[in-house]
Amino acid sequence: MSSRRNQDRVGAPNPDTSPHPALATTEKDSIFSFVVPTEFVELPSGGEFYPESHPLCGKTTLEIRHMTAKEEDILTSESLLRRGVAIDRLLQSLILDRSVIVHDLLIGDKNALIIAARITGFGEKFTTKVRCTSCKETQDTDFDLGKLTIRNPEIPDNVEQSEENTFFVKLPLSGITVELRLMTGRHEQQYINSSQKRKKKKMQETTSTDLLKLLVISADGHDDVVSINKFISILPLRDSLYIKDTYEKISPDVDLTQDFECETCGHEGGVGVPLNADFFWPQR
Repeated sequence: MSSRRNQDRVGAPNPDTSPHPALATTEKDSIFSFVVPTEFVELPSGGEFYPESHPLCGKTTLEIRHMTAKEEDILTSESLLRRGVAIDRLLQSLILDRSVIVHDLLIGDKNALIIAARITGFGEKFTTKVRCTSCKETQDTDFDLGKLTIRNPEIPDNVEQSEENTFFVKLPLSGITVELRLMTGRHEQQYINSSQKRKKKKMQETTSTDLLKLLVISADGHDDVVSINKFISILPLRDSLYIKDTYEKISPDVDLTQDFECETCGHEGGVGVPLNADFFWPQR
């Protein structure tokens, strides 16, 4: 499958966005005539990897409202923050199409909405601390969210895409063919919940195997949970890394990488915009 070539900026308004009226000064109740602006967010998936029954199948954009005081209430809700669902509630509040459920969004599309929503509320500049990979010192770094672009999927020749939008990959060391799926917000939440549960019980973290258990849905035709979990537990590291590398290529997402220069040692390189706790709670 040929990859789409789309370098539209994630935060830039879609040219098809209809103009919305500002405060009308000619009407008696002009304060109530204000319409909250909206914009169309470019979806990294282009609607290509959803089943026909999904509301985003074949859709290249999704319209969202700009953030308001209502969304600030969501972001500051201790109950929602404690349960780790504040961001999902925020996005669900902003999406105009009520048939679209945040948990059913592909991760890349969800990331695009998160970035666009953040821009509408706090602007394109995002300042946070970044640790230099060379000298390990941290420094405040400015990111321009408006310059982020879409990373189109690239399906390698040795990867076969099914009609159900899953991907068959033959592993280089074991020779086993695994079937991969693209993760949604629901899978992401399962991954987070598993990690939090292990931390709470002070158990050893299993982030790598937990991720593989969500990505791999069959191995040489075996699709039951017991077989897959056992297979992953004995999977050679080389094959594990191959799965992750392949998934990054086939998964549509936002390219979060921007240039970085360390003020301490002068090291230069690319660094990913960290979608951390500061992202929606900037220091003022």
